[in-house]
Amino acid sequence: MNKPRISPFLFLLLFAYMVIEGSFIPLWILLFSLIHEGGHLLAIRLLGGGIRYFQGSGQGFGIGTRALSYRMEFWAAFAGPLTSIALAMLFLACKQGIFFYINLSLGLLNLLPIYPLDGGRMLRAILIETLPLHLQRPILQGIGLLFILPLLALAFWQFLASGYNVSLLFVCFYLLGLLKENGNDV
Repeated sequence: MNKPRISPFLFLLLFAYMVIEGSFIPLWILLFSLIHEGGHLLAIRLLGGGIRYFQGSGQGFGIGTRALSYRMEFWAAFAGPLTSIALAMLFLACKQGIFFYINLSLGLLNLLPIYPLDGGRMLRAILIETLPLHLQRPILQGIGLLFILPLLALAFWQFLASGYNVSLLFVCFYLLGLLKENGNDV
């Protein structure tokens, strides 16, 4: 594996968010995101795959793999959310509410079938195994959009109800950008 690359922009973004929020929650989110990615890395190794790179940026983390079948890709993608949800259950049992919510949110958000999130990678692996190439991209994008639109409506409602909370709106616009940008990767 090449040396892990983590963009300095990620740390600048984290610091800015911590100043704006006035809390250490963004730092915890970063830590639990790294543990989530560790779930992927462990699964890739256990499945016999190779790791070409690990990188982090203001847009998230990415792992480049080699020698994984689409079935193995499905399980490697599932390992991250599974790790986050298992941690959430552990923190729930220990009555650590904020850590429970952070990990549950990471796990559930990453299970959304929006490529290149983990759920989108899982869906892509299924589509590649079952459908002809010309149907894969429109189905993957359509399902992704089907999940983003209600989330976007919820984000607008949350913003209107709170008068200030735009974090879910940012997530939705980011996901829409991912959907558009990665539509040709299928």
